[in-house]
Amino acid sequence: MNSGLDSGVSQLATLLRENDMCLPDYQGQGLFNLAVSLGRLSGSPVSPAYRELQLPGGRLAGESWGRFEKLVFLLVDGLGDAFLAAHRDLAPNMWRDRVAQLSSVFPSTTATAITTVQTAEPPAVHGLLGWFVQDTDSGLVVAPLPMRLRGSQAAPSQALIARLLRVPPVWREARRQVHIVTLPTLSEGPFSTHHLGIANIHHYGQLTELPDAVVAALQGHGAQYVYAYTPELDRVAHLSGIDSAAARQTLTQIDAAYAQLRRSVPDALVVVSADHGFIDNPPGRQIDLERYPDLVAMLSAPLSGESRAAYCHVKSSCVAEFGARMRDRFGDALVVLPSEAVCRAGLFGPGSMSPEIRQRCGDWILLAREGWVVHDRLPGEAEVSMLGVHGGLSAAEMQIPLIVGGV
Repeated sequence: MNSGLDSGVSQLATLLRENDMCLPDYQGQGLFNLAVSLGRLSGSPVSPAYRELQLPGGRLAGESWGRFEKLVFLLVDGLGDAFLAAHRDLAPNMWRDRVAQLSSVFPSTTATAITTVQTAEPPAVHGLLGWFVQDTDSGLVVAPLPMRLRGSQAAPSQALIARLLRVPPVWREARRQVHIVTLPTLSEGPFSTHHLGIANIHHYGQLTELPDAVVAALQGHGAQYVYAYTPELDRVAHLSGIDSAAARQTLTQIDAAYAQLRRSVPDALVVVSADHGFIDNPPGRQIDLERYPDLVAMLSAPLSGESRAAYCHVKSSCVAEFGARMRDRFGDALVVLPSEAVCRAGLFGPGSMSPEIRQRCGDWILLAREGWVVHDRLPGEAEVSMLGVHGGLSAAEMQIPLIVGGV
């Protein structure tokens, strides 16, 4: 990297920190590094260029955890470290075993983060850069998890799906037996079939049934790896907000499930983390671009990404003007950055982004400040109003716990 580019990256990092935004860590203290360590522990091929998770005290996770024949990773969707710390009295078991704070990936959202977990690749490589992703070839905007076109319930073509799901799951050549514990509805569809289909799938219904499903998965012999997932906190926080009695009650229930899991598999290493945290989006902090027709007229495609980190594809004749107008009107609510600068700064992780993935970021990235969101709406698209949101770079969204039981 030349000195000019080094300077630009440093300036961008300073700008984000000055706006109370946390940079993702891909160098040893992030969810990406945890995914790398878990991939290697399962005996799967992972790029030797990627760094493993560094534990407190300096040891690598693979060195500390490799002696366990039974390895369980529980991903709690939406469990931010700040939320856990603030309510440690409601989750004494997880708090007792919390050993570190990790960084999520960018954007801090499920579609991006769990794809990293399931591929051991950073967003720069797997290319699923948010809930909504623009397909470069067709110009269509797709939600990869439900695999639906934006503004429609229609499924994209098989060719489009193939372009989105090009990175294989990390455990495709695992030497351990790999088991997936999830809800029945979350093991269906192209996304799940692509990433989970080669593993042994085990279903549960209620959260209280998750520990028993893990126990059932571990009935075999030899080295085993279980990837378990619960979306319950994420669901509740979106509806009621993370600062709600419902979210706190759900945390208590997850802690009880964790304690039961520890008791049920005393000879296993149980690792818990999350894909992202949450913030609440208070009334009056929503930017609806449809109320600004001059800005919408400059876009060449609908917004993609996240409401907290939106990608803007702009008509070539309007790129500079669009950025200037956005900063002028919404500078108090948004940090407006050229996409190229964000990509070069490494916010999507190590590795060179392919031209196709780079184009998914558009021309400008709108990073929402604390509490704000930005969105547009397609004709016929229902209005989506969520109290709890994520995807941005605030500490509450980016910082997640690392919980380790059984060592």
